[in-house]
Amino acid sequence: MGKSKKYTYGLVLSGGGTRGFAHLGAIKALEEEGITPDIISGVSAGSIVGALYADQQDAEEALKALISKNLMGFLKLMIPTDGLLKMTGFEKTLRKTLSARTFEDLKIPLIIHAVNINTTEYTRFDKGDLIQAIKASSSIPIVFPPVEIDGQQYLDGGLLNNFPVEPIKDSCETIIGINVNPLGPENNVKGLKKIAIRSFHLTMRNHAESRKYMCDIYIEPEELQHFGILDMSSAREIFEMGYKKTKEVLKKRQN
Repeated sequence: MGKSKKYTYGLVLSGGGTRGFAHLGAIKALEEEGITPDIISGVSAGSIVGALYADQQDAEEALKALISKNLMGFLKLMIPTDGLLKMTGFEKTLRKTLSARTFEDLKIPLIIHAVNINTTEYTRFDKGDLIQAIKASSSIPIVFPPVEIDGQQYLDGGLLNNFPVEPIKDSCETIIGINVNPLGPENNVKGLKKIAIRSFHLTMRNHAESRKYMCDIYIEPEELQHFGILDMSSAREIFEMGYKKTKEVLKKRQN
């Protein structure tokens, strides 16, 4: 008889900007079905939600906190040298929302990913300063400037892998993957910011597609393609899409 794996459930959370509110809805649905992840691997928006959940924050309460503190309210236009938008106040918002300051403070093991643009390496963060790792993982290229950690510059991990299954696939009995970045046709792609974001989406398109077969449970709310990745106004609707899709997937799995 083979040796049992270290964790029962592993959760993979993709990037996708404010579409990441769907992650919270999905987590609520999973918990209602008695499924509690033992380890989380996340990138970009998935790193934010992963940190909130690993900090033992209820999905509904986390949603309310992020909406009330307007997580994207920190955005301020800046002269486009390093990025179009400045992450002013992001760290302050994270510190208000999270009780944990380091990975070691979290109740559930969390792995966050970012790209070191100096070495071109896909970098794993699972120890030390939690806030800086989240900022690095969430820094969408061109839209945001790089985040400096120990003299190295980092950008959104979604550049190289927006669906980080590999770090946990061999240590979990069941892998649950949630992809909030479906990509469909778009007629209105005008303006530098829209073009930059669309281009970023194109680089990530095949990440989840090629890795979803590593998941035992795969959740992708297709309707999310109609929402922008910096749209706070639809947070509740996006949350409900994640919840509904997860319920549907789990129900089919039981039948």
